[in-house]
Amino acid sequence: MRYVWLTRILVALVGAGTLAAEQAPPPIELKTLTYAVRDGQELVLDLYTPATPPGTRLPVIVFLHGGGWAGGTRTTGPDFRRFFAGDGFAMVSIEYRLTPAITFPANVEDVKTAVRWLRANAGAHRLDSDRICLWGTSAGGHLASVAGLAPKGTFEGTDNMDQSSAVRCVLDAYGPTDFLVMDAQTEQERPTLQAQPPALLAAPPMVGGVVVDGRAAGAAAAPGGGRGAGRGGPGRGGVPQPHDAATSPESRLVGAPVQTVPERVRAANPITYVRADAPPFLIMHGLADNSVPHGQSVLLYDALKNAGTAVTLRLIDGLPHTFFNRSDLDMLAGPFRMTVREHPRGGPERMAEDRAGVFEVARDFFRTHLR
Repeated sequence: MRYVWLTRILVALVGAGTLAAEQAPPPIELKTLTYAVRDGQELVLDLYTPATPPGTRLPVIVFLHGGGWAGGTRTTGPDFRRFFAGDGFAMVSIEYRLTPAITFPANVEDVKTAVRWLRANAGAHRLDSDRICLWGTSAGGHLASVAGLAPKGTFEGTDNMDQSSAVRCVLDAYGPTDFLVMDAQTEQERPTLQAQPPALLAAPPMVGGVVVDGRAAGAAAAPGGGRGAGRGGPGRGGVPQPHDAATSPESRLVGAPVQTVPERVRAANPITYVRADAPPFLIMHGLADNSVPHGQSVLLYDALKNAGTAVTLRLIDGLPHTFFNRSDLDMLAGPFRMTVREHPRGGPERMAEDRAGVFEVARDFFRTHLR
């Protein structure tokens, strides 16, 4: 009987180990690759790919980090293994050229160049060249919108010109849309700027758009990366940033105070390139954001809706700028109340309220358009 009992325990342990192995996430391979060289500088990307059966081609999500076009790196973002390589996507996070070394449109040329490089090298890395989407946060959201909307032949760069830079879909998270009205919108939204959830305020702060340990680091947050992260007064993120100033990220991007160069600003504004055949957009913005007014996302949504294209806007209660950089956000403080406006291609618009996790919403969007 003793041997029978021991055998049963062994079988149970082996079975539990097998179940755990079956439930474990697939292994993710990381490669750092050069996609272009500009003025002697290598522009690199990180490619995260899950293990797949032979012959599988992976749909691709290209992530564009925030940082006011002046800071941040390809690692300024969430855990790309979880979001969303573990779901069977190839995740690509790129580095692009930063101000003040460059001005617009050099950085959006980098985005389109990276998309063309991925298509040209799709076979070597098991990528599906027909299924590529962009996901950008803050400054990266702006670049994703411009790259996704600007017509063929605009801001293309020079490499792999036999390939297309078009994409299947765009997720724009709290990106600027029209620089000339940002300060006016900031003043308009100031009285209704929401407080952050207590669980989020009590969490380790973000510096440079990255979660760090230690409460003392909160004072070190600076404009270079993850604008607005870790700053401010009691739950409201502190003093909103001016955008018309000569030292603002928007002015540095176009090379002059934005109100003095309206034509340059028009060329840099995503809303300039809205068109009826635009790829589907998901636009997400927190209502505690004091760095980019949520009215910027409303402007882009309304323009895309009026053009007749497919677009969804989610305004999220209590979330500050850079919220997508916090991998534990949904577990920490979600699900979140969201005001949803959805316009399918051709209309009519639907309006609703929802409670969901932000990564859950993003995952569903990419599954819809890449699977």
